[in-house]
Amino acid sequence: MSPRSLFLVTFAIAALACSSGPDDNNGNSNSGSGGGPTSGGTSGTPSGESSSSSGDDIGSISGGNVTIGAGGAGGSDCKSTLEVLYRDFKDTHPDFEMDFRGDVVRRKLIEPQLDSDSKPAFLDSIGCQADLQTPLDCGGGNPNQVVITSSESFSQWYRDVPGVNMTFPKQLELEESPPGSGRYVFDSTDFFPLAPEEGFGINPPNGKNQNFLFTTEIHLKFGYVAGQEFSFRGDDDMWIFINGKLALDLGSMHGPESGVIDFDAQADYLGISPGNTYTMDIFHAERHTDGSNFHIETNISCFVPVDVPR
Repeated sequence: MSPRSLFLVTFAIAALACSSGPDDNNGNSNSGSGGGPTSGGTSGTPSGESSSSSGDDIGSISGGNVTIGAGGAGGSDCKSTLEVLYRDFKDTHPDFEMDFRGDVVRRKLIEPQLDSDSKPAFLDSIGCQADLQTPLDCGGGNPNQVVITSSESFSQWYRDVPGVNMTFPKQLELEESPPGSGRYVFDSTDFFPLAPEEGFGINPPNGKNQNFLFTTEIHLKFGYVAGQEFSFRGDDDMWIFINGKLALDLGSMHGPESGVIDFDAQADYLGISPGNTYTMDIFHAERHTDGSNFHIETNISCFVPVDVPR
């Protein structure tokens, strides 16, 4: 081989090596993904253990071979369908069908960070009256009636407890509405995901002939892009954690109430920055046989489910 031919071969091999990029944590090529180290806070560990503000690289989710592009596009596991755990309860549970009517939203019933199992942790039985102009603050009211019996009773809401609750994995589909708007919505003014014959059934009997008294649990990851929001309107309790931190607090039994997570405005508190992936953990409870409303709206188009202890 001539010296010129040998030089061309050597140059081609070097160029190919430079373009391939480093392997990610899964042994997959990152090829142009803009990679950097992934955070230990959102890579397969419980959300409550996260202490890093960097999140995963938005180009990949460690451990799942999933790509989340800007705006939420891409990846076979990336979708607008949410994987949900519903748990049905009896009216004999001390926190359900309480002899209580017409309360306002309570805050500070639960701790501001998830526990080591990615579950909400009990803080107080009474809490404080909410200031609904903000996602987390209390107002001037001073409620005095218990709305969660104890730490022990609350620990059963989002855990499988034989004889106390029955668990049903299902899905909740967000639809782009209107089409092409980039807004994804689920809306129901009769939110009864469990059929009358499922779980403990219609207990107690009610005029709607529907299966009340259940909790809703959702765990997922999403790619954070500047300008994102996530809003909820409904009843009863609703708590949403971002990056393991409480971002929306609408606790207690109440009529339909609204709250909005503005990711940009709350970024410093949540420890998040655009271009990374973070956990979102959603906890809801329908605790009284008055009505059931559930409305989600967001401009996040793509979510990846996360498994946590049950």
